Amino acid sequence: MKWLTQISRILVGVLFIISGLIKANDTLGFSYKLLEYFEIFNTPFLNPYAVTISMLVCIFEIVSGVALLLGIYNTLNAWLLLLLIIFFTLLTGYSAITHKVTDCGCFGDALKLTPFTSFMKDVVLLILIIFIFLGTTYIKPIVSLPIANIALSVSFLVSVAFTLYTYLFLPVKDFLPYKIGNNIQELTLVPEGAPKDIVEMVFIYEKNGQTFEFAADKLPEDLDAYNFIDRKDVIIQKGFVPPIHDFKIYNEASLELTDSFFTGNSYKLLLVQTKIEKSRAGLETKIAQLSNDWISSGKPFWALTSSNLVDAGKYAHDNKFPFVYHNMDDIPLKSMVRSNPGMLLLKGNTVVKKWGAYNLPSWETLQKLMQ
Repeated sequence: MKWLTQISRILVGVLFIISGLIKANDTLGFSYKLLEYFEIFNTPFLNPYAVTISMLVCIFEIVSGVALLLGIYNTLNAWLLLLLIIFFTLLTGYSAITHKVTDCGCFGDALKLTPFTSFMKDVVLLILIIFIFLGTTYIKPIVSLPIANIALSVSFLVSVAFTLYTYLFLPVKDFLPYKIGNNIQELTLVPEGAPKDIVEMVFIYEKNGQTFEFAADKLPEDLDAYNFIDRKDVIIQKGFVPPIHDFKIYNEASLELTDSFFTGNSYKLLLVQTKIEKSRAGLETKIAQLSNDWISSGKPFWALTSSNLVDAGKYAHDNKFPFVYHNMDDIPLKSMVRSNPGMLLLKGNTVVKKWGAYNLPSWETLQKLMQ
């Protein structure tokens, strides 16, 4: 039992630190995943606290992992870990059964896990934490208690600082397809010869009050005795999906302008405001001045939002913006930049630089980057 406890302590401690750091690198992205769970379990009252909860979970995972490795506060830590892993095991178990959340967000966008894999990971962790819970008497501090407390305090302060920094100034490590150096257009293309979806036609019939589904090549001989209900296509094997498959820009007339966006090799500046009504206030003057300077230089400026374009137009008019907004789904906008608002500088279709709401660039900064 002693060795099982020690091995479990090290494995769980390291895993929790890694998991916490990866999620802390992108707390806003983790909060989006929490919002999915809040919607599924009909708890909208938690929505305003999604970012705070995501930060607290990240900080707890890091600090708890450090405490495990240091061998201090073992009873309290074991109880907290046990309660946490039971909760997440039930959560990922539900996802594995219903497939309502396709990725738990356990390791952010750095490592995507299927619902079943997430559930099995939590089952293994649950077993390891039970060993820790039952063997707390075997866990001793690896250094003196005063030094261990200092180390734990430092880990707490560092985790808080790192979490706040990435929230304010974007992730330190970007795992999303819109990261610096990536060509957006290239990532929307399907390579020649790439596998395509294999689809099977399924026919739905009714007979004697019962519903039956038949493949096109397996229709019953007495088909005349059945009543046709519907037909559906079932994907047997998923084909190649490009990393960016939902980049579609529309104007107020619902005409797609994606090809126009991709045209040209000059620099272009992109303003992203996922939801204008939820955008950080107080930046309108800076956005107006920067966009004026940029557009005056003759370079393309694009403003994207998932908000209603009528409301967006009124917002632009009220703040004397020299541009019009275009529509895009909120999912790619959230992936583009983890901030609302945020900005991207592109050379052609390659991402050169990204900024969040708390460090929007000046015209001078943009000029230096283009030089």
